[in-house]
Amino acid sequence: MKILILGNSNIFERKIYFALIKFKKIKIELASSKIINQNYNLHKSYKSYENALQKTKAKIVYISLINSEHFKWAMKCLNHNKHVIIDKPFALNFNETSKLISLAKKKKLFLSEAIVFHYHNQFKKILSKVKFNEKVSIKSYFHIPKLDKKNFRNISKLGGGCFQDMSSYATYMIKFFFNHTKFRYNKISHSNIKNVSNNFKIIIKSKNVTLNSSFHFNASYKNYIIISLKKYSYRIDYAFSPPINAKLIVKKYDKHKKNVIKINFKSQNSFYTYFNKIFNIIKRKRYSFFYEEIEKTAKIKEQIS
Repeated sequence: MKILILGNSNIFERKIYFALIKFKKIKIELASSKIINQNYNLHKSYKSYENALQKTKAKIVYISLINSEHFKWAMKCLNHNKHVIIDKPFALNFNETSKLISLAKKKKLFLSEAIVFHYHNQFKKILSKVKFNEKVSIKSYFHIPKLDKKNFRNISKLGGGCFQDMSSYATYMIKFFFNHTKFRYNKISHSNIKNVSNNFKIIIKSKNVTLNSSFHFNASYKNYIIISLKKYSYRIDYAFSPPINAKLIVKKYDKHKKNVIKINFKSQNSFYTYFNKIFNIIKRKRYSFFYEEIEKTAKIKEQIS
């Protein structure tokens, strides 16, 4: 099986490439407008995205371009009868999302947003301990330091801003903790600097569950989730972007935080776990779950925007 990557992005260099080379039967093709690392083990490379789409025999395309380019190239890939995986954000608005889902359904092609933090064992294990018929409090923070001025995430017309960059984490958190449960948005706040989203916060409640999340550009680094249950609370560090070469530790506290138990997790590339599932889904041609997931999270994004 071949996969074509559109865009020699930072996330491709740090995580995606190292996940894909673990699959012995996967051949990687890369279309890049910049110089390609000679150490990559590539089947083919292209200097033009358009040329790559015209010539590739890959059945799957992973789009890892700036946010404003996602919709355009996803439509082109689908029209070339390619299965499509897209870096977050999947699209900039619900209208774009609807058009992509509609075309993918028509052509019977796979479509997915590459959100992978929940594929890490540390998140899956702690989530499995949550009993939603009891009181649950979740606090999450993803704050990053100031970005370079030229970074596309600082430019509105390129789909930049904190909300576009991080709202997918928020929508998936809402999906996990309020699935099949009635909930209300208690508070949604946004802050902009020069028409670019700088941070956003949400507080959401159901009968038993409260989620309080903060996402921020230009702040001291924070990246963790605290899940408080009846007897214990769990702190998941590096929650939204777990490093691939580190053994992670989840801290389990008793109610009074006097005793701490450390739960160890082996190093893991969440993208590998994600791709492993995706490739099996494509073989079985069962795409409906992913259509529904994309549509559901896109609706949530629209509600908190």
